[in-house]
Amino acid sequence: MPKLKKKKARKSATRSAADKLDQLRPGMPAKDSIRKVVDFVSPQNARYKILKTTEMDAYDPVPKPKKKRS
Repeated sequence: MPKLKKKKARKSATRSAADKLDQLRPGMPAKDSIRKVVDFVSPQNARYKILKTTEMDAYDPVPKPKKKRS
């Protein structure tokens, strides 16, 4: 009979996801530029946090301004 995988208990979120991140790590964006944090689990069950920010790199294309409604 195959073994059953144990499910790990999730910790409840008491602070915002941006507050939990280690902001002192090199390459981390400024805390106020983080707009969204997405939890991602790969097919190999590795867990990642994807940060959606307002920061842009020099090689990123300049976004076109949105048309205003009249």
